[in-house]
Amino acid sequence: MEEMEQARIIEQAALAEIELEMAAYPEPDADVPEEEATEAASRTMLKRELRAQALLRLEDGARTEEDFKEVIKQWDHLDDNRERKERYHEIGREMNRLTEDAPKNPVVIPYPIHHTYWRQMMKGDFLDVIFDCPFEMHEFLTDEDYSKIIYDLKDSYKELIYYLYIRDYSTLYVGNLLGQTDRNIRGVRNTILGQITKKVIAVLLERQEFDIPLWTTEQEFMEKYKEKIPDIQRKAKKEKEKIIREIGVLARKVLKQYQKSITNQTNC
Repeated sequence: MEEMEQARIIEQAALAEIELEMAAYPEPDADVPEEEATEAASRTMLKRELRAQALLRLEDGARTEEDFKEVIKQWDHLDDNRERKERYHEIGREMNRLTEDAPKNPVVIPYPIHHTYWRQMMKGDFLDVIFDCPFEMHEFLTDEDYSKIIYDLKDSYKELIYYLYIRDYSTLYVGNLLGQTDRNIRGVRNTILGQITKKVIAVLLERQEFDIPLWTTEQEFMEKYKEKIPDIQRKAKKEKEKIIREIGVLARKVLKQYQKSITNQTNC
């Protein structure tokens, strides 16, 4: 009850202050003819422009401490006028709120409206909401190579990455969700990160081979895992040789079939 009484006293004091200000600075009479009102408005606008120019000249010409104090005084005066006009239309309450007839739980503004995804939806940005899924999260990545690395993961690996790094769940919580132990989740996480790291290094090595500049974060990544680079380079070289051999075998098969078809046409 004391809070409510104090709030009412503050509100009455604010109303009294507004009445005093309106008495000291009365608004223009509504019965004034339109032409006179227009002329008065133009004069008011002209006064505002002259005052703004005078203040600008005062700011430009300020050199001493007293000059700057005068500039601050003029700006404080303008702020006081602005706040006075604002108080005509609203009553600024203190931290003490009226609790009468207030709901026990705040149900007027729902909590999700403050969430990032809700604000994005209100602006018409639906991409983050549409792709907020373990099997669509690769669409968040603008780099095609990195997106393909996530896309090629197993579905179970995608779920784990999504819950651990996008939802920011703990390994214990994810283990309860998936019916696994915390230790098993941590082991699978390390396996996934190892696979992703090797693929990212292979992508960056290929870019360096074609003289494609790397971002600072990519350079730091390569520096961090430089010990793994030789093994990955040897593995990549073996894979290239394997692909070349497979292409050679396929080319020989095609050539044999072509020669066989030519021979059959000649015999006919």
